[in-house]
Amino acid sequence: MLINSMNRLFRTFFIFLLLLSTRPGFAATNEFQSNIKEKSDSYAVRQAISKDLSGLTSISSLEYHPPRQTSTDLDSLYSQAQTAQDELTQILKQISTANQIETQVPAIKSYSRASEKVSSKHAGDASLLTDLARASIVTNNIHDLVTAYEALTSQTQIIKVKNRFASPKDSGYRDLNVLIRLPKSQMIAEVQLHLSEIANIKNGAEHQVYEDVQTIETLAVNQGRALNDIEQAQITRLRQVSHKQYHKAWLQYKRIDAASLITASAA
Repeated sequence: MLINSMNRLFRTFFIFLLLLSTRPGFAATNEFQSNIKEKSDSYAVRQAISKDLSGLTSISSLEYHPPRQTSTDLDSLYSQAQTAQDELTQILKQISTANQIETQVPAIKSYSRASEKVSSKHAGDASLLTDLARASIVTNNIHDLVTAYEALTSQTQIIKVKNRFASPKDSGYRDLNVLIRLPKSQMIAEVQLHLSEIANIKNGAEHQVYEDVQTIETLAVNQGRALNDIEQAQITRLRQVSHKQYHKAWLQYKRIDAASLITASAA
């Protein structure tokens, strides 16, 4: 009886030691599997996206880390801005040549506007200014827009993505807003990817709505008062018109996408 009890006690103690000794290995295995998952998730981001509506809306809005430039000094960043813009222009030229898309590269943000933004929006921290260098990509269809996005991810480091095709603004406006880190200059630049019909509304009818709303609001501010009921109704009506235009344009792309799926299924 005593021997059996000792044997059971020994086996229990042995099992306890065995479990204790394998805990670090278990933790290491979990860490290893976690690393594999992170790498797999990262790889999944780079995998091909379907060139249709479902692929476009599946692009995740993300932010790997707070986007910051390499310096907190505006003068230092501004001295590099044109070089970064030239680098961005070259990258987009390669993408547009390969995919027959339109690119729009404006001048770099003016120093006065940049300084104002750093002061008013970023509490004096110029490293948070991510649109000194910026550009737009405009396509006529969803297929080309997703293709352009994939090309951009292959040539630059994606820092942040805001997918407003999946989650549009209250106005109904949709685009894909991306912050990238340029490979040579290491500066962060902003690239907006547009569908042409939506971009036309933004630059045309929507811009007029914006100006009309600003006029109404500015009048109230200058007179030191809140908006009255009539002014609020005017603003609501203006924004409803804008929303209808965006919605109509988006429905057009959805119909084209649906027709393409039907054609592909029948083929």
